Amino acid sequence: MPGPTPTISRYFFVLPVVALLLLHGCGGGGGSGGGGGNPVGNSVFTVSGTIQAAAGNAVDSDVNDPFAAYAGNDSIATAQAIPNPVVVGGYLNQPNTGPAGRSQTIGDTADFYRITMTANQVVILNIADHVAGDLDLFLYDSGSNIVASSFGTGPTETLTAPGTGTYTLQVSAYAGFSGYTLTLGQQITDAVAVNLRLEDDFVPGEVIARFRPAASGGKTLAGRLAATGLVLKAGADDRPVLLSVPVSGTSAAASGAMAKTINGDARLQRKWDTIRAIKQLRQRPDIEYAEPNYRRTHTLVPNDQSYPLQWHYPLINLPQAWDITTGASNVVVAVVDTGILASHPDLLGKIGQGYDFIRDPANALDGDGIDTDPEDPGDAGVAGNSSFHGTHVAGTIAAATDNATGVAGASWATTLMPLRVLGLNGGTSYDIMQALLYAAQLPNDSGGVPAQRADIINLSLGGYGFSQTEQNVINQVRNQGVMFVAAAGNDASGSPFYPASYNGVISVSAVDINRQAAPYSNFGPLVDLAAPGGNTATDINGDGYPDGVLSTGGDDLTGSIQYVYRFLQGTSMAAPHVAGVLALMKAVAPALSPADVDSLIVNGQLTTDLGAPGRDNIYGYGLIDAHRAVAAAQGGITPVPPTLVVSPSALNFSTLGTTALLTVANGGGGSLTVNPPTDDASWLTIAADPNNPADGTGTYFATVSRTGLAENTYTATITLTTASANTVQVPVIMQVSTLAQNTDAGYHYVLLLDQATGAVKYQTGVAASNGLYQYAFTDVAAGTYELLAGTDANNDGTICVSAEACGGYASLDQLTPVQVSGNSTGLDFTSGFNVIINTTTGQTGATGFARPVTKQTGP
Repeated sequence: MPGPTPTISRYFFVLPVVALLLLHGCGGGGGSGGGGGNPVGNSVFTVSGTIQAAAGNAVDSDVNDPFAAYAGNDSIATAQAIPNPVVVGGYLNQPNTGPAGRSQTIGDTADFYRITMTANQVVILNIADHVAGDLDLFLYDSGSNIVASSFGTGPTETLTAPGTGTYTLQVSAYAGFSGYTLTLGQQITDAVAVNLRLEDDFVPGEVIARFRPAASGGKTLAGRLAATGLVLKAGADDRPVLLSVPVSGTSAAASGAMAKTINGDARLQRKWDTIRAIKQLRQRPDIEYAEPNYRRTHTLVPNDQSYPLQWHYPLINLPQAWDITTGASNVVVAVVDTGILASHPDLLGKIGQGYDFIRDPANALDGDGIDTDPEDPGDAGVAGNSSFHGTHVAGTIAAATDNATGVAGASWATTLMPLRVLGLNGGTSYDIMQALLYAAQLPNDSGGVPAQRADIINLSLGGYGFSQTEQNVINQVRNQGVMFVAAAGNDASGSPFYPASYNGVISVSAVDINRQAAPYSNFGPLVDLAAPGGNTATDINGDGYPDGVLSTGGDDLTGSIQYVYRFLQGTSMAAPHVAGVLALMKAVAPALSPADVDSLIVNGQLTTDLGAPGRDNIYGYGLIDAHRAVAAAQGGITPVPPTLVVSPSALNFSTLGTTALLTVANGGGGSLTVNPPTDDASWLTIAADPNNPADGTGTYFATVSRTGLAENTYTATITLTTASANTVQVPVIMQVSTLAQNTDAGYHYVLLLDQATGAVKYQTGVAASNGLYQYAFTDVAAGTYELLAGTDANNDGTICVSAEACGGYASLDQLTPVQVSGNSTGLDFTSGFNVIINTTTGQTGATGFARPVTKQTGP
């Protein structure tokens, strides 16, 4: 009997911007066959391809990088036109701050953008380094008056358009320097207001603050107040205080547009003084917080405030399944991955017994070998931001839901068993097998077993190469009644991928927001079903965020771990959707066995058929359907009434799109008939696919015509009704612009890295043309390389850091080796900007790539 193949397992998510770790080891080959890193004779070859800028990306036209194209956007008169929706990447600095470059000495203190917006659209400014730089955000109307503003000192600023029209956005450097991203979309979830706005209703001249007791230095409250120039009105040293901003001595004359806005209004001037005083207090180390004395409190944030961004749950009818069950705490899902951030607010109380099975201390990064602590210390060390991949997977399965925090999980009550097997350099077959044995309460190297075995094991990892030993362990664990779910892989390959391709494992491919195969997803005869994996190169629903899967995460770019939420893509994200649905099934049918689930899959009772009728090699038996699955586990009992569901929940045509797809289905039980859809715009038409069923479900095509329309941002609503069920309204956004607004993620540096050392061997610079970057290296020696590309807006010599675009071939977390022994063409991939959502504010902040790479001097 052959022994195990010693593979290095990788994570299987792909994302062109957020923090990822480059893992060297197994993976699909790229380019031509090759020379293992050593030159062959004196021959050199061409390596070329195309990089596509992610949809909706735009770039600040006057960044610090001297090799990037330059067009000043420093005033309202020179405002840069941008599309809507959009993600803009930019950079600002006060004079003589930040890295050397185009603006380091003279400064670039403001960027202005012209944009047409609809009423109540929200703009979010994500500040990459809010310690080094304090950026503020302003919105001007067509008369150059400030109509909205945001003065914060944290990572995020937000403001809302008061009406439909053409506006100018200003990002301003109050102090220091920082990169940033601007996000604007048509569906932004409510967030906790933490920034300062001139238009908010607060008492002018009054500030609520709290001094830090430990920072008193022996000074009395009066002594500490004297240093601030403010006057005590109420409160005491051991609790919040109410302070008064004196009229004399603190009032500062406003200038420019702010002076025009105030225009002699004493009340507005007083509010401006108050905001300045608060910003100054927030910079003091002895102040815990400082805020206005609001006349009214903000509306309470609804539970799971970012759930509206989780388009992937309605896509598989999870809300209808939740009407039957939200899971059970006695159902255990093992997450075999990088470990867990157990103190993440959306995972507190969800973690059961776990274990760390990484044997090699150098790979574990926690100072020892296997131990009882599955906490994820990060997998990129001090070099950059870690992936916290296992935390993202765990959140999709069972994030705490209805807790007024962050996101929802597929199975609310499920208990998680974190088993750590992936570290700095991925993981090994042996360590993974020990984790599987542990999960099933079988003998393993830990010397113990959990009090309760896992019901389901999620494996968002894998590689190529069959191992009989791994198959034997999976058989052994499955015989204990444990179900296996695994990612099919991200190489767009039909080759068998393991462990997903083993017998007894449910192999999960990935679909995007349109229920179509994700471009990276593996396929083949061993794929069992599909689930949402997302595509971060698109923003089909126009919410201003990439169409990735949103879940729990961490950010350690600044050294300490911050609990955040990330958009990732990949079959790694698809698999935990299935694991969560299986957990719901076990909640209603505790005796459900792996063989029962196999039978339900083959009979099409867990899925909605996609692609060719019946099973196919792209979607397997179809897209996982949570409601159908839970009802099937109950024996076909369906207490949920018919429910009309439409995907995507919104449509974005931006400046160039003309046609988009809508999928209409019954997400509940029974039957329904869908009436022909209607819309409220003359420029929008809806047509049904002629192959749709007679009940009106199926595919519809939405088409826009810009003929005769003036430049503006247009919105509309598609309405779908039924005779016996609910009505669904789909918002649509479309822009008309005579300006060239092709997607642009900024001037890119394309690097060929030595696969073994990570050193930059070849580098070229390229600008976008119609949203594409055509690159070519013409003098590459034979060898094995990896391809990485990104911007350097701040000109610090490093690509793929916070608020800069980044991409890699074939995906960032799984850089496919490029073996060069001849010309290698068609090495195409995507690059773009992205954002994270900060758990402490409920808002967004920029993030970077896991391993920032120092480029060579010049383009």
